[in-house]
Amino acid sequence: MGIRSPGVFATLPQLFFSPLASPNREHYAALLVIYYRLFQESPHGIERKALLYRFAEYIEQHRSQFEAEEGIGDAPDSPVDERTSAETGESLFPPEETSAVEPARYLAARAIRTFIAAGWMSEEVLPDYTRILNMVSHARPFLEALARIEEGLKVEYESHVVSVYSLLCGDAAKDNGHYLVLNAHGQTIALIDSLKVLSQSIREHYERLTGRSEGLDVADILALHYGEYASDILDGAYKRLKTSDNLSRYRPRILSQVRDFLLDRTWLDECAFKYSRTASLPVSEARAKLVAMLEEIRDTLKAVDPLLEEIDRRNMLYAKSSVDRIKALLEPASSIAGRIMRAAQSICDTPQLYRELPYHLYRIQALTPESRYKRWLREILEFEYAEPTVADPAQFDRLEAEFRLRLERQLSPARISEWLDSKGGQSSPLVAAELAVTVDDFVRLVYAILFADSRPDSFSYFVEEIEGGKLVEVPAGWLVPDVRLRRSI
Repeated sequence: MGIRSPGVFATLPQLFFSPLASPNREHYAALLVIYYRLFQESPHGIERKALLYRFAEYIEQHRSQFEAEEGIGDAPDSPVDERTSAETGESLFPPEETSAVEPARYLAARAIRTFIAAGWMSEEVLPDYTRILNMVSHARPFLEALARIEEGLKVEYESHVVSVYSLLCGDAAKDNGHYLVLNAHGQTIALIDSLKVLSQSIREHYERLTGRSEGLDVADILALHYGEYASDILDGAYKRLKTSDNLSRYRPRILSQVRDFLLDRTWLDECAFKYSRTASLPVSEARAKLVAMLEEIRDTLKAVDPLLEEIDRRNMLYAKSSVDRIKALLEPASSIAGRIMRAAQSICDTPQLYRELPYHLYRIQALTPESRYKRWLREILEFEYAEPTVADPAQFDRLEAEFRLRLERQLSPARISEWLDSKGGQSSPLVAAELAVTVDDFVRLVYAILFADSRPDSFSYFVEEIEGGKLVEVPAGWLVPDVRLRRSI
């Protein structure tokens, strides 16, 4: 049995996710995003009173929701919740503020204590008694994820492709390739993940459209199409994907560079040695990891095209479904299904109409699989099979002999070269007009000129023009270019 992983909560505190699982989880997430952005702007930690002011400013706009969810009511001097942890027995929210504190600042201070107790922040007191709130290392990826989700998770395909190109195709990759290959591999995975997210987002919008088929009118479909779908997909990620040419421009260069790296053993050995020192791995294992990452970059970029085709297909499917639904609502008789529905609705709405209809249309209580018309085959179908053809061995032998004869008579470059040698081409240049005597010689001359122009490296003769290469008429009546054929090898 392998060694069991200690798990996530060996690093994270047990109460880490408690703020995001409380009734105020929406507001706690917004406050964490505010804290994360302030921390990014600050060169060090955030002073507690500055964070308290920003939290109070947010809570002032949502104070009624905080009070309703926490049960504080309108009393600003209500005691602090003394809930204790079942694991540690310690108080999660120790009382500090008094009744003289205004409600917004009271709730802001309570939120700060909540984040500190849950392990999202740590507090430090400087020598001048200034209280600084720092970010805990294990909270950073979660804060970054909350900020990205709050911003809308914008997919930047261009940045991923440009990053991979700049990392692998720059001069720094020759000396520090082990670092750059790691970063390029991460950017490549981020690119393919972004495309997968876009494909799934289109599918979710399509299911939202088709899943709400009941009760949707034209205004609702247009709102879904030009409101939600256009803002989330068409004007955002899909537009950037289709209008940017970075993928088609940089991908061939990236693939060429990856191929060169995989073939360069000296570069692989040097990068594997440097990577083994930084990652504390054997050189052979480090080399295998570098090769695996380069191959994954190559294979991932080659596999992008089917994913792009799937994204285009889903986008067209959504647009077609939306247009068809609008068309069915505006013009029910524009399709066969709409005409059948319209006729059935007319029959149901008009009393005794079925008696006047031909072909014995009867009223039924419900449509079931047994209501469909079935054609029963009352007579046995007899098929006449043609007799199989009999192979004639003599005919096969004749066809094979004709094929071999055509191969022997084929005017190959070697045969044309032998013909020119027989005309004296090894001793002196041959004039084209003097070679075209018979029909066979004229055909061979045409092949000789074509082989000399198209295969200068392999054909033994080359063409020399005489007086600008004019056409001359030979006694047989043909027009032949006034050129010479000179042997080169």
